[in-house]
Amino acid sequence: MSEAMQKVGIISCSGEEIPEGTISRLATRRVLELLRPGATVTLCLPLFLAGNEAERDFARTHPTITVDGCEKQCAKWGTEQHSGPVSAALVVSEILGGPCSACHRSSRESGQAEKEAIWMVAERIAAEVDAVLAQTTPAGMCATASDGEGCACSSPMPGGTITVNGTKVPIAGLPLIFEQCAGQGVPAESSGSHDLLNVVKIYHPIPLDEEPAYQEALLAAYQQFRRDV
Repeated sequence: MSEAMQKVGIISCSGEEIPEGTISRLATRRVLELLRPGATVTLCLPLFLAGNEAERDFARTHPTITVDGCEKQCAKWGTEQHSGPVSAALVVSEILGGPCSACHRSSRESGQAEKEAIWMVAERIAAEVDAVLAQTTPAGMCATASDGEGCACSSPMPGGTITVNGTKVPIAGLPLIFEQCAGQGVPAESSGSHDLLNVVKIYHPIPLDEEPAYQEALLAAYQQFRRDV
């Protein structure tokens, strides 16, 4: 039986008094659902600090990344206090170059500033996950749970479909991809179709000769998405 690829645990800030805490949690979710699904799981900091042995044991036996909102680094401190050194410790305010004064504490009030901050932090977390896996996982191993089942810690990645040359094609994470594009100002018109294609190609392999058809189908689906939100 082949070994499973090492999974990376992510522990995000639990603070709600500053916007960076909310950004930390939402960026972690983006990594779990879209950027690095299957390779990452999330650990609950409140449970961890309360003494949950399952959470602490995972951090002892797997590479773990902490994502704190501010320089107090509560997640890093708690993890190292109870489970040992972390593989990487990120601070949202450092990634963003200072306090996110334009952002809100509540995700219900989020706007363009929050969306850009979340994606910036998510992409940094994903880069750290890649660096950790490059050091701990032999090439060729696949990310599966040891018992053959998916890990309950990681949320399933929402999908969607587009119609390419009359055939329905599933695209994993399509709503989140469209949300990212909308947040980055990609227009729902022909001038934005190239950007749509380039983003989707990061997560979904597209044959070169089918790119024009995918570009047209993605634009139609994106236009519908923008009408619905």
